[in-house]
Amino acid sequence: MAKVIVYLREQERSALYELATKEYRAPKAQAALIIRKELERLGLLETGAENQEEKHDEHCAS
Repeated sequence: MAKVIVYLREQERSALYELATKEYRAPKAQAALIIRKELERLGLLETGAENQEEKHDEHCAS
């Protein structure tokens, strides 16, 4: 997994930690999830559901 450093203002860091706590995630995992969901929303990554369907189709075809 690639490492990316993101610089946050104090208000952004606090909000990230608050959300991570609410969702029982580590702040790094929460940040990764936020980034992934935004990339999916923008159409730059396949959504989790699309990715699962492709894996299922490949598995069934074998």
